[in-house]
Amino acid sequence: MSPRNPLSKREQDVVNLLLEGKSNKLIAHALGITERTVEFHLKNIFAKQQVNSRMELVLKLRESTVAGEAQGAENRDESNLWSWAQSIFKEAGIRIGKELKMNTPTNVPTSENKTMTFQEAIRICFVKYADFTGRASRPEFWWFALFILLSTSALTYLSETIGSIFLIATLLPFLAVGARRLRDSGNNPWWLFGLLIPVGGIIILGFYWAAPPANSLEDSVPA
Repeated sequence: MSPRNPLSKREQDVVNLLLEGKSNKLIAHALGITERTVEFHLKNIFAKQQVNSRMELVLKLRESTVAGEAQGAENRDESNLWSWAQSIFKEAGIRIGKELKMNTPTNVPTSENKTMTFQEAIRICFVKYADFTGRASRPEFWWFALFILLSTSALTYLSETIGSIFLIATLLPFLAVGARRLRDSGNNPWWLFGLLIPVGGIIILGFYWAAPPANSLEDSVPA
């Protein structure tokens, strides 16, 4: 903590619970205060620590902790990274889901004839973790791709090991939704093998994944 702007005892309690990966609601419940009061404390903490978000605060506190500890303590701290990272991405997903919704016209095919939010896309892709059958809309595929990109980048910044584990864990659902998106756009799912082609393969697949859905189920290519 900055010696010029020391945190109050209550603010320190909020920070400790924040580092444990708790949401505003859980922090409020643990301290017996309202969520609005938690938000008030967070604003004061952000100002004292000269940060603008929860993620910046956590990263700053983690970096200062690691800088002041021995190497062995750093290894022990890594076991707690995943819990608060989940809280951060959950909150980010909620905010993005509220503010950014991909609305489509009512005259497009059924696969895109509804609103798909960031959270819904992530939930569907994990529910269909290894399901290569059926179809996937453009919002479903691109929201999930964005989720993987942002999550992997943030986790790799914190720990290359955790970033690699997360990327491996999400590879199968990404391939599955990629196959469903290819079928939805009227292309053969076997085009996924294009990922094995350096540079050119991902460019070609990018065009196919961005293509509009086939006009009807008959236009789709069977698995």
